[in-house]
Amino acid sequence: MKRIKTMGLALVAIMAIGVVLAGSASASTILTFRDSSGPLANGTEIKASSSNLVTVTTSGTLECENSIISATTTNNKSSKLLSLSEKDEEFGKFLEIPGACKTSIGAPVEIVTSKFPWKLEFKASGAAGTNYVKSGVTKGKVTFTSEFLVPELGEKNKCEFEAAKITSSFNAGAPGKPVPLAFTTTNQIFKLNAKFPNTASICPKEGKLSGNWTVSDAVGTVEVE
Repeated sequence: MKRIKTMGLALVAIMAIGVVLAGSASASTILTFRDSSGPLANGTEIKASSSNLVTVTTSGTLECENSIISATTTNNKSSKLLSLSEKDEEFGKFLEIPGACKTSIGAPVEIVTSKFPWKLEFKASGAAGTNYVKSGVTKGKVTFTSEFLVPELGEKNKCEFEAAKITSSFNAGAPGKPVPLAFTTTNQIFKLNAKFPNTASICPKEGKLSGNWTVSDAVGTVEVE
């Protein structure tokens, strides 16, 4: 009986340790954004930039040479860092047309983004982090509208694509060992809003967006730990 009781107590202890370890594994990491001058003050403007943004569709690809999301930090040193964006720019100079992005069908496209403000959320468990971009508009979605700069299409020359959120991944440095803040988006699906006015007949039903982003502020590179 004593042996059974002892084994029972040992089992309880093992289960308790398991609960503690499980809780530790799922606990979120306290993140801090910083630059060369130190931790970022709340209200700091940051910019996430990509030079290889590509959207793949059944109709071909859309590429923008530049993509810049401007945002303002709100709660540095937190388990879920937040920033708000009122501006996202997607542009290139395809066929020497200022602002035009490139398509594989040879048609220049102008991109307009909407449903602002966008919310940027960063959270991590250890070094592995996830970044979300969501629309702050009630029931809103992250929205991109592509307008083909092709006179032959007439007024029916637009495609509007939406996603509930953009999900990306990033790495966080250990405390005291920050690393440059950079995140990667891979095959994020955007769905066509077929009810959007002047939707072109050539619009695909969905697109998969991918790109790599680096983050900076007025001082320079933004790091995370």
